Amino acid sequence: MKTGNSNVIVYVKQPVHREQVRALSERIGTLYGVVSAQNSSRAHNLICVDYNPQIIDSQHILACASNRGFAARLVGM
Repeated sequence: MKTGNSNVIVYVKQPVHREQVRALSERIGTLYGVVSAQNSSRAHNLICVDYNPQIIDSQHILACASNRGFAARLVGM
């Protein structure tokens, strides 16, 4: 049984504007079980997500990006 929070990076594969990724980050941050979602200061197409694995899993986080039309993949931490 997992305890504590987990982390994952959502990598948006296609070229996108910084504002689009910021909006996606905000949307991911509203998912139930997500503690925080922040854009990387180094690469605008990366979103660092902290989440509670007892409430939500990484595949649901990825689905949030995919359902909004973004080609994305997960990078573990």
